[in-house]
Amino acid sequence: MARIARAGKRSTQQCTLRSLPFLLMALSFAGSNLPLASSQSGADSCGNALSLGSLVPFNTTGLACFQAWTSQDFILRFSKAASGSNVWSFVLSAPDNGGYISIGFSPTGRMVGSSAVVGWVTAAGAGSAKQYYLGGTSSRACPPDQGKLALASAAAPTIVSKGSRLYLAFQITGQPLTNVVYAVGPSGSLPGSNGLLPEHQGMSAGTISLSGGTSGGGSPATGGGDDDDDGDEDGEGQDKRNGSEEGSGDGGEGKGESRTSPTSASSSGASGGSAVLSAKRRHGVLAVISWGVMIPVGVALARFFKRFDRFWFYAHIVAQGLGFVLGVVAVVAGFKLDDDDGPVAIHKAIGIVILVCACLQVMALLARPAKETKARRYWNWYHHNVGRVAIALGVANIFYGLSLAKEGQEWSYGYGILVGIFAVVYLVLEEWRRRH
Repeated sequence: MARIARAGKRSTQQCTLRSLPFLLMALSFAGSNLPLASSQSGADSCGNALSLGSLVPFNTTGLACFQAWTSQDFILRFSKAASGSNVWSFVLSAPDNGGYISIGFSPTGRMVGSSAVVGWVTAAGAGSAKQYYLGGTSSRACPPDQGKLALASAAAPTIVSKGSRLYLAFQITGQPLTNVVYAVGPSGSLPGSNGLLPEHQGMSAGTISLSGGTSGGGSPATGGGDDDDDGDEDGEGQDKRNGSEEGSGDGGEGKGESRTSPTSASSSGASGGSAVLSAKRRHGVLAVISWGVMIPVGVALARFFKRFDRFWFYAHIVAQGLGFVLGVVAVVAGFKLDDDDGPVAIHKAIGIVILVCACLQVMALLARPAKETKARRYWNWYHHNVGRVAIALGVANIFYGLSLAKEGQEWSYGYGILVGIFAVVYLVLEEWRRRH
């Protein structure tokens, strides 16, 4: 009997060992499917029915849908609340990255001047959704609880966090503007108690088509966006982020092209505009060309090429004249950015000093005394030294502006290399001048 019992026990152990690989395979298969199920629960697409139930204060079924911003996975659903109604329902869906999401309606297609609905959810789960008027590029220029959107009083803007995504829902009374802008806030940075928004991490712009937009149908858009642009169901769109890269993306029933910056970039982009440079970059490029390139080149022409009489003078005047005109345009473009925060105010003040020096140089040219007069010596001293001060301040302010704009280090490195090349060429020409 003892032998039989031991034999039965050995047989049971063998069966257990033989079945162990199959059990491990089954557990491994089940474990490998768990993350997939989890990630799918947080996904959203136009092919999925929107199911928010009582979390949103209006009916969200039958909304037209399109991929509004491919790179950020923004999905916009909208339609008229009911046939014959003048109320439009909107639901913007985006991943919850710990920042805010927003959609604005613009009379010009640009972010500045638009009215936006912005929503975010805190780490504690508290949600906030407000209207903002985007009057400028600084936080103070975008006050909360202001704007030109006629939000439906029966359904206040609502933000819902569900399955690792945010759903920003609101209704507009009357015909919405067809130019729309999207923005996503920096991860982990939310508005404070004053409601002012941190600078967006990226933005996109586009257009929507309201024709045929009735409850349960309609063409969602004539443009899709990706970092500054458009979205559509049956149409095309362009988008930008930091004005540098382009791409295309399809989502649900829409498709869009991407143009991204700053920040972005900002991006920023990021940043807004079309394929052209953003306002900040236009200001920066103009400043680099004028104060950072043309003016120093004009000085070098006057200092090292005087043996080529008359040529050096006209070349000097042309270079300085173009540099002055572009510099004035750069200063004006800088003031139009509407940002007066502390460091930016210092940058502007330095720019004003540079502009004053340039104007003094122009005035000095008009009052230039003849070579034979004694006053010419003092005029030369004044003309040369004011020019040197303007160039030194211009180069320093360009580097300062690049740091304020939070551009990539390659911009500063690139301009630094250019300044280094200028310095080497200047030293070589100075030695050549000394010897000859």
